[in-house]
Amino acid sequence: MRTLISVALFLFILVSGFLITAAWWTFYEPLPDYNTTVELPGLSGPVDVHWDPYGVPHIYAENEHDLYYTVGYIHAQERIWQMTLFQISAEGKFAEFFGEEMLEIDKMQRTLGFHHMAEQIDATSPPEIRTVLEAYAAGVNDYTALNRRSLPIEFSLTGVEPIPWTPVHTHAISRLMAWDLNAGWWNNVTYGILRETLSEGIFTELMPEYESGIPYASESIAPEGAAEFLGYFSDLELEKRKNLHLSGTSGASNAWAVSGARSETGQPLLAGDPHMGLSMPGFWFEMHMHLNGQNLSGATIPGAPVVVVGQNDRLAWSLTTMMADETDFYVEIPAPDDPERYVADSLDGDATLMDFEIRNEIIRVRGEDDVLYPVRSTRNGPVISDIYPNRELLEDRLITMRWTGHEISQEILALFQVNRARDIDAFEDALRQFHVPGQNFVYADRDGNIARFSAARLPIRDHHPLQFRKGWDSGWGWNGWIPFEELPREINPPSGFVANSNNKLHEDGYPHYIGTFWAAPSRINRIEEYMAVYDTLSVDIFQQMQNDRVSPHARELAEIIIPILRGTEDGMDFSDILPYLENWDHSYNVNSTAATLMDRFLLSLTSNTLRNHLGDAAYNNFIRNESLPIVVMMRLLRDESFLFNQPGTGEVETRESIVRQSMKDTRDWLEDLYGTAPVQWRWGNLHTITLTPPLFAEAAADSGSSAITRMIVDNLMSSGPWPVSGHGMSLNKGEYRWHEPFEMVVGPSIRRIVDLSSMSRTWTVIPTGQSGNPLSEFYGDQTDMWLNGQYRYLYQDSTFFRDISYQTMRLHPR
Repeated sequence: MRTLISVALFLFILVSGFLITAAWWTFYEPLPDYNTTVELPGLSGPVDVHWDPYGVPHIYAENEHDLYYTVGYIHAQERIWQMTLFQISAEGKFAEFFGEEMLEIDKMQRTLGFHHMAEQIDATSPPEIRTVLEAYAAGVNDYTALNRRSLPIEFSLTGVEPIPWTPVHTHAISRLMAWDLNAGWWNNVTYGILRETLSEGIFTELMPEYESGIPYASESIAPEGAAEFLGYFSDLELEKRKNLHLSGTSGASNAWAVSGARSETGQPLLAGDPHMGLSMPGFWFEMHMHLNGQNLSGATIPGAPVVVVGQNDRLAWSLTTMMADETDFYVEIPAPDDPERYVADSLDGDATLMDFEIRNEIIRVRGEDDVLYPVRSTRNGPVISDIYPNRELLEDRLITMRWTGHEISQEILALFQVNRARDIDAFEDALRQFHVPGQNFVYADRDGNIARFSAARLPIRDHHPLQFRKGWDSGWGWNGWIPFEELPREINPPSGFVANSNNKLHEDGYPHYIGTFWAAPSRINRIEEYMAVYDTLSVDIFQQMQNDRVSPHARELAEIIIPILRGTEDGMDFSDILPYLENWDHSYNVNSTAATLMDRFLLSLTSNTLRNHLGDAAYNNFIRNESLPIVVMMRLLRDESFLFNQPGTGEVETRESIVRQSMKDTRDWLEDLYGTAPVQWRWGNLHTITLTPPLFAEAAADSGSSAITRMIVDNLMSSGPWPVSGHGMSLNKGEYRWHEPFEMVVGPSIRRIVDLSSMSRTWTVIPTGQSGNPLSEFYGDQTDMWLNGQYRYLYQDSTFFRDISYQTMRLHPR
């Protein structure tokens, strides 16, 4: 017996030793030493990297090459798995690493051509940016070469090896981000589906309000089956975005600045909080760079060496999406007797034919044979209908897509020049190179200037902007570009502030078409309310604004429905819940019962009003963009639309009856879920956020995943669920998917506030932390601050060495 016990104990110790050693090499060995000296082959001189208590690197270099080499090395050290996912997505290599079930997404990615486009951009890049990107890539690759045995756990779990980094990958990330922020095409697809499935009267009632002078789409040229294909295309894109935790379909951000005349400090103040999909780790990586006595700090994207939102010693900026219409869909006619050609012109009777451009893509599939996938393109863009497995769906027609992201442009160069601009003229000149995605740059400088510049390359179009376009008629093509000088802008306005929350950018009478699907005005209205209340603003007020939970949209909605709910003519009594709505300050606090009532009511109202008219498929597509049903339903309520009368019920229904029925449905739903006490219906019980790792969260949720995978994802790589305040219509953005309420998926990916009177430090916070390693102290160390509306300092001068503790990593040439 004693011998058996001894053997068992020996085996236990042996196995435990193996497990401990494996755990060490898997989890702890990849953690960097922030207080060490490292010799690197790509450096020409010494570089000091000082790490603050939140894992933000402060890089002090002696020349430009070493600076950007170090940025690449640090990005790889902290986020190499995230960067690898960017590469896999851009190149369309999901099936190669994760199996055949990802093949259709790869076909879509290859058709959209992110990597192919990046190769063209790289080939035309000027030496000014090429040398920077080459230095950056060398830093990334030297890190992976020197740390091959201590890579993050994700590589061990998937069997993926790091992909060598090139300047092409940095340009490809720029195009991936451009597509992610291209909100307009979702709405084009939505209305393309509605056009093919609804009567003209209902379709017209659901149309957004257009700019004056835009002709109405009087005829449809969409082929039969177009709606089915567009639904498949958007489903595929949504699946990819969900897997990668990319942003929602509506796009959002806030940014504003006030002049010195309206600032407590006498110098401008600037605030920005870009809204994006939220995951572990987050999208941004903060840095401070010091070179030749000059400073640059802010948020970078792992994979690119430029600061995207940030500041230097003289100026600061933040970004919001323009909500511009950057995409058109074309119907094409293939040549009847020649599958390699298509009709380019048929107006003069005889068809003029052109050859398809064909790019043969070889897609490797894990455990299966390679797949040869030809990507066809016409003069209007790639044939996206080739993605659909049922090639017979559209019969003798094809659908192509023209997107401004398929034009060669130099966004990385533009941001590089923005980083180095010293005044408003140089900043504006740099933006001439920034074409896609269309962005608003909110700006402030130490000379006292504030401004909002729109930067984009947007087409000049004839015909209706949401209609399928005739690929066989050159008159339906793009007629040049809106000049940069004629894009919306605002410089030092008399009001003393500039702001944008993805709202409409111009007044009626503006000569160009930019877009139709502006964000609902709720957030910009709230900013304007603050500006009307406070003559002088401070950093404290800016922090209050960024964390503001009040929804002007909910206020307007309450004003409409409360009088309706007070009636009792149909036997429905809402006296138990009316006090919550009547005494509500329209703030989406976690403890608010009224917030829950209002949001669940709006979901019910939208479904009760539109589902029967649209059908399930079209309705589900319609509600994918949160802003779209919100804008449309508010207009229908104001106008008392005929759509409130439901088909097939045998009764005449009204706005009032649908409102009351929807609130009854809301109360029934909440009672079933939480019981009859309204105090239990708090917003925080429904509206939660769980920060999870891209790809792994979906894999762990799959019924076939292993227990150890679920344990690692749930306990090491994820954070939450947390009750969270805010809403899609409040400044503190808290967007959820309407078809999967109420889990928050989009919100402030960073909050930044800059006081131009003192550039030495900035108020900032990110949702997670700097590191991508789950066992790092910097993996999720900022989440509590972010949830509670708190900030930390990001320093960018010698004040850093005096005011806080830090660790120093010294890098030397090998």
